Amino acid sequence: MTFKDQVTTLDALIKHPPANSRVIEFSPKLAEYTLADLNPSNRPTKPAKIKKYAADLLSGMWGLTGDTIKFGTDGFLKDGQNRLAACVRTGQPLTTHVVFGIDPQLFARMDIGKNRSGADVLFIAGVQYANHVAAAVRWLMILSSTDPSNRGAQFSNEELLAAYREKIDANRLEHSIQMALDVRRTCYHPVGPLAALHYLFSERDAQKADAFFDEWATGRAKRIRAPSRYLQKRLVEIAAASNNRVHENVRNALIIKAWNAYLAGRTVSKIDMQHAVSDTLPKISG
Repeated sequence: MTFKDQVTTLDALIKHPPANSRVIEFSPKLAEYTLADLNPSNRPTKPAKIKKYAADLLSGMWGLTGDTIKFGTDGFLKDGQNRLAACVRTGQPLTTHVVFGIDPQLFARMDIGKNRSGADVLFIAGVQYANHVAAAVRWLMILSSTDPSNRGAQFSNEELLAAYREKIDANRLEHSIQMALDVRRTCYHPVGPLAALHYLFSERDAQKADAFFDEWATGRAKRIRAPSRYLQKRLVEIAAASNNRVHENVRNALIIKAWNAYLAGRTVSKIDMQHAVSDTLPKISG
C-alpha cells in the first residue's frame, strides 16, 4: 500500500469510526504524518518510553498486546504518540490495535492513575504552564476546603480539570503563577502553593497581593521586621535547621501570617512567625 493509500485509509477510519478496533500497520511515514498533522495538543512526549518502545521494535520484541492507539471524533490523536515516535525513530513499522471515535471530552478518563497526570490533562486541554497550573489548582482545592492542612489530599484528573474550568479565573491564576515564579527565582520555594496563596490573597486585595509578593521576591522591604522580609528570614532558618526542608503546612502558615500582618500594616517578630505542623492553619485576612 502506498503512503497516499495509507493516509486515505486512516482518514476514512477517523471520519467514519468503526465500532470495533482495527489492527493497523503504521509505516514510519504514516506515523510521522500522524504526529505532525493529527497531534496538535497532546501531552509532552516521554523520552524513556520512546527509547523502550524503539528497543522493542529494533529487537523484534514488539507484538500485539491489546494496547491501543486512540483517535478522537475531532480527528486528532488522543493516545499513542510515544509509540508512534518510536516507529519514526527506528524506521521500523509498528503494528497495533487502533480505536477510533473517542469523545474528546472523555480524555481525562484515559489512563487515570497510570499514565496521565493532572498536568498531562491540562496540557492536552491547551492550558499554558500546565504543571504549575495543576499544582496551583490542587493547592487551591486544599486551601479552600474544610481541612486546609490536609496537604496529602488527592484529586482525580477530572476533579482538577472541572475545578480549573468552573471555579477558577484562568487569567488571574496565570498572573498568580507569574508572581509565584518571581518568588521562586530568588527564594526557591515551590510554585504551586505560592500561586494558590497569591490567588487567594488577590481575592482580598489584588494590588496589595502583588506588592507583597514583589517585596518578597526582590527583598525591597527596608524594615528589618517587614512581613515579607522576615518571612523569608524565618523560612531560611527553618530550612537550615531541618535538612533544607520546610513542611508545606509550616510554609503556608507563615506566608499567611506574613500576609495578614502586611495587610494590616504591621511588622512581625519571631514570636509571630511560629507554626507547628500540628497547629491549625491561620485564616487569611481581608
